[in-house]
Amino acid sequence: MNRPMNPEVLASFLKQNIQPIEDEIYGNRYRASAQLTDGTYLPCVVFQSRTKQVQLALRRFKELGMKSKQFEDVLRTFVSRGSRLSEWQIASVKESPWAWPPALLKTIHGETAMSWTSFVAEMKDGTMHSFGSTFSFEFFELPDGYSHQDISRILSGTVYSAKKGLTPYTIENLNEAIVYRERPYFTCYLVWCPRNT
Repeated sequence: MNRPMNPEVLASFLKQNIQPIEDEIYGNRYRASAQLTDGTYLPCVVFQSRTKQVQLALRRFKELGMKSKQFEDVLRTFVSRGSRLSEWQIASVKESPWAWPPALLKTIHGETAMSWTSFVAEMKDGTMHSFGSTFSFEFFELPDGYSHQDISRILSGTVYSAKKGLTPYTIENLNEAIVYRERPYFTCYLVWCPRNT
């Protein structure tokens, strides 16, 4: 077993090495990879403020009242949804190869269809690759041999396939394409998260 990472060292690493995604509701969200104390490697972990999460839950509970059906749904979301880590389970952290820079993510525009965002990444070598997500932009898989640094531009609302080339999004066009998707991730809520949380 590896020793847990010191919380101050963890926060310092995030502050110095990871550019956060700024979020009005959750505060700054730092995307990294982590090695757990048991040796497990997790390539996609989001570190964010525990305080902000608790404040959000309390606000939502107050808005809904304890007796409504919606209250149960919201409680279920906060208590049993998502995959979570405790900070004492983390032995080390480093940058994640699947965390695209916030500036690149901001070039992805619009919900292409209900609960779906489709876009094409054009690489510096001229190749194009289709991507899609259901509102999760924290981490994206990439074609073999590429990193987010190879992306020259994002073409929102489009699909690329070998058969049809670059086309506007339609279900038919999407079915022709190889689509790279968002990656699942774990969340670690920190007592103190750096940079204005």
